[in-house]
Amino acid sequence: MASRLPSLTQARGAAVMALLFTVAACAGPSATPPLPRISRSAQQCLAELDRLGVEYRSEPVAASANPACMVENPVRVTAATIPWSRPAIASCGFVVTFDRFEREAIRPLAKRYLGHDLQAITHFGAFSCRTTREGRESEHAKGLAMDIAGFELTDGSIVSVKEDWGRRGKARDFLRAVAAEACRYFNEVLTPDSDRDHVDHIHLDLGPYRVCVRR
Repeated sequence: MASRLPSLTQARGAAVMALLFTVAACAGPSATPPLPRISRSAQQCLAELDRLGVEYRSEPVAASANPACMVENPVRVTAATIPWSRPAIASCGFVVTFDRFEREAIRPLAKRYLGHDLQAITHFGAFSCRTTREGRESEHAKGLAMDIAGFELTDGSIVSVKEDWGRRGKARDFLRAVAAEACRYFNEVLTPDSDRDHVDHIHLDLGPYRVCVRR
């Protein structure tokens, strides 16, 4: 009569398979990969954001899988000195500079020209994986640029680049003063006077090109 007991080889194979299933269950797809190591300079930048009180979180990976659109030390920010209209990803170094610009330039100018402090900054975004109209790499692709659409004041009023840049009044004077002061902080400052791509915002970046027309 033939034996119904499994062979020694079959028993060993079953044991190996059981062990593999156990390991796979422990490692499962929900296990998160370790965060990349942050350089000392990157850690110092994040420490500076903490000191300044910037509301942010570090992005665990680069902001884009496209190698042409990589952000050094990316952070997702909801507020610097004052709240942003929506969160945005940018390089930590850019955020440090922008925070200084808010504190040292924008807010004092708002009080001087408009008599009120800022409540929020309205923007169209920072990081964006794209090129310029001329085909060169945009500084947005590196998280080194931001497009400012306007400002909300503490009295509830709104200053819009699209609506107020060309309209005589205190709002226009404020916007033009902001753009002029931006030249002290950023390498490239583009406004509605620059070209048709900037009719509704002020572009600021820390790229290699120096383009800053004072009016």
